[in-house]
Order: sequence, then structure tokens, then C-alpha cells
Amino acid sequence: MVKTKRIKSGTPALDFKKLKLRGSPNEYLVAPDDLCKNAVPHLPADVYDVPADELRDAIMHVVAHQSRVELDGMDEEARAFEFVHYSAVLNFKDMISVRVLPVGHKQSTIAIYSRSKTGYYDFGVNKARVESWLEELEGEIIR
Repeated sequence: MVKTKRIKSGTPALDFKKLKLRGSPNEYLVAPDDLCKNAVPHLPADVYDVPADELRDAIMHVVAHQSRVELDGMDEEARAFEFVHYSAVLNFKDMISVRVLPVGHKQSTIAIYSRSKTGYYDFGVNKARVESWLEELEGEIIR
């Protein structure tokens, strides 16, 4: 479950438009093709047939069921959230940024950027996390 800790007021959400990938194998980005001006997503984001607020609620439900994940910051108006995942053994931190974007009134899409704070290789952990969250998100939307 997502442990909520005291959120620092003004904790900035990641600005995906300004994001520059580090080029290391320990990061993974899914985003709409036109969102990131300085980065090419590893995978283009799907468009979902639900309004943005419904997609936001669905991804928050997905994240709430993840172990060792805490909400670290948010911009509720922008539907942008920052999470920290702590590894089971050495307590390494991975950062996950999520932003839900409207596509008209009845559709929406999502951007997710997961990256390790320590090390260079992650053995595919960030990619696997993002793909798992997206698969679970599909299940949430179908319900």
C-alpha cells in the first residue's frame, strides 16, 4: 500500500516537457509522443477511453496496492504525482513520476517515468515496474 508521509508543501512534480533522459539503463519512460520535448519515450503511452480524473483515480488505486511505495509529492491540479519505491533488501530508492493528461473530455493518457537514484544498472526493474503498473491500470479501467 502507498504509505503517505507528510508531503512538503510545494514539492515540485516532474515537468515532463523539460525531461532529459540520462541515457542509463536504470530508467524507463512511457509518455505521449508529443509531451517530452527533450526525450524520446521508451514506449508511447496509450490513450484510454476514460476522463482524466477517472484515469487518475485508477492509477492511484494501482499504486496503493504496491509494496514499499510512498507518495513523495503531488500537484493535484496538474494530476501529477511523485512516488518513492524502496527496495526490499538494501532500501535503495527508485523515483516514479506520474502525470495524467486529458485528451479531450472523455479520453486521457498517462506519462510515467521510473528511475533509480543509485547505481547504473537496475536489471530491468524500472521497466518491469512501469509495465506492471500499466497492465494493472488496464484491469482497473475495465472494471
